[in-house]
Amino acid sequence: MKILLVTPPQRSKDKLKSEKKFKGIKRGLLPPLGVGYIAAVLEQEGHDVKIIDAPVFDYDCNDIVSVMREFSPDLLGISTMTPVANNAFRLAELVKKEYGPGLPVIIGGAHPTCFPDDTIRASTAIDAVVLGEGEYTVLEIVKRLEQRSDFHDIPNMIYRKPDGGIVKTEVQHQFVDLEHIPFPSRHLYPILKYAPEPYENKRLPSTNVIVSRGCTWAKCTFCHRSGLMRRKYRCQSPEKTIEEIRFLIKTYGIKELVFYDDDLFSNRKWVDKFCDLMAGEKFDVVWSCRGRADTTTYELLKKARKVGLWSIFYGFESGNQDILDTIKKGITLQQCRNVAGWCSSLGIEIVGSFMLALPGEDPVKGLRTIEFAKELDCDYASFIPTHPFIGTELYRQCLQSGKTVGDSYDDKMEKTRFIPKISYVPDGYDSAEQIEELVKKAYRDFYFRMPYILKHLNKIRGLEDIKRYMSGFLFMLGLLRKA
Repeated sequence: MKILLVTPPQRSKDKLKSEKKFKGIKRGLLPPLGVGYIAAVLEQEGHDVKIIDAPVFDYDCNDIVSVMREFSPDLLGISTMTPVANNAFRLAELVKKEYGPGLPVIIGGAHPTCFPDDTIRASTAIDAVVLGEGEYTVLEIVKRLEQRSDFHDIPNMIYRKPDGGIVKTEVQHQFVDLEHIPFPSRHLYPILKYAPEPYENKRLPSTNVIVSRGCTWAKCTFCHRSGLMRRKYRCQSPEKTIEEIRFLIKTYGIKELVFYDDDLFSNRKWVDKFCDLMAGEKFDVVWSCRGRADTTTYELLKKARKVGLWSIFYGFESGNQDILDTIKKGITLQQCRNVAGWCSSLGIEIVGSFMLALPGEDPVKGLRTIEFAKELDCDYASFIPTHPFIGTELYRQCLQSGKTVGDSYDDKMEKTRFIPKISYVPDGYDSAEQIEELVKKAYRDFYFRMPYILKHLNKIRGLEDIKRYMSGFLFMLGLLRKA
């Protein structure tokens, strides 16, 4: 069977395109590995699979339909998150208009998993919704389509019958065995067109890997992983990870890896063994990852630094302990200071993420968060106005204590804006404009400090560093102009 897997456009306007279409790399984008894993399982069973990652090509929905004419699929699968869900629905409707009811359209991903009922009702063009980890559910759907049988006993899905009726199947907590699932089908991506943002990147070509699923903490109020998308934590072996890295270096010449796992350092035994194996391989590769302040240790950082770790992303979120407790982050300000100090002493860069205008915050506490970011002396920092996603505990908190909660994700998350439109104003603030000004101040105060500028100038060791900093400088200027 011929199967097309699509990630929808990021822009809300179908014809909004960039000048980089088909030229060079796309900063800020890395392959969507979720559909890559689904493709790998389908290809393993002999199916013909194509992936269209719309953002990397600047495709709109009409472009995708045009490409479909060349491939002529037997099944369309769309993977979507909440900010682009409306584009996914729009694409499904265009496809049905073009191909009629004969082409099955299924949809999965974070948004359909969290809101399956809303998704199936969003458009009659959607034939089925897949919940949770979809690799083997999609494979079973394909088998049933080939056999011309129905889906009634396939767990974790909602589907539409020919008469328009909606059927929900049994919900089962199925977890993919990461040790035996094939590597994602990276040959279906234009892999060398992708690159992280300048502040996330040291060497090119670069790509992402995911070695675990689930989160060991899973309590943060702002995250779906603490509720509707909570999954059992598990990790593929360090040995399989080394095999994957070896493949990426040999096949694509990869020089940098970005581990997309929620918290790589939470599994300390895994990291310890992985570092031992990396030391034996002597790969010419650097890597970065995400971590939590409460699970990182100095000893593991030191060991990881020796085998290529150069940057860690930390969600510090706030410089106020009471705010951290309110969002159930599970970390302390002192733990944040500890990891910042350890990383600095080891020469590991830190990308810190901070949320402004959380419930219980006022401008004084917002300024304290900005000062805390400067105290930690992060190498890079982002300051994001709180955007409560529907279905999270944070969303419920915001409804109880705040002035506004927006519903239009397409508009609120538009990537052409430096600051996403304010969708929540806590009681401590007077207006959305006040929050916007605070976010602008955060960026100015953090990045345009002389000690910060001198620190980065002193880090330049060669041409690659010069290119990276110049790219980052131009990136930041562009953002501030849009502000």
